[in-house]
Amino acid sequence: MKDSRPGRAKELLALRKQKLRMALGLLTGHSALLRAHLFSLGLAEQKACRLCGDEKEDNVHIICQCPAFICKRYKTWGSMFLTPQDLENARVTDLINLVQGSRLYLET
Repeated sequence: MKDSRPGRAKELLALRKQKLRMALGLLTGHSALLRAHLFSLGLAEQKACRLCGDEKEDNVHIICQCPAFICKRYKTWGSMFLTPQDLENARVTDLINLVQGSRLYLET
């Protein structure tokens, strides 16, 4: 995902360590939350999404496309599905809130 939002660095630096780690993982795709990343490291047997079982569980799928987060995406951004470009101006805390409390977060 392209990071063009002014002030995003300041927002990231204001986070506590655990939330900063989660946010950076969601933004970059390099996270223990994401099965596709663990699969690429040889730490998971499959890369299919644990929540919907349909696609590769990467950051774009989770944030933009996973059916398990339709309601949360709609409440936060007013759309059931997003594109990575839609997230260029998204607040980091909104990205964290999307997955916090979900099965992905609870299983790490």
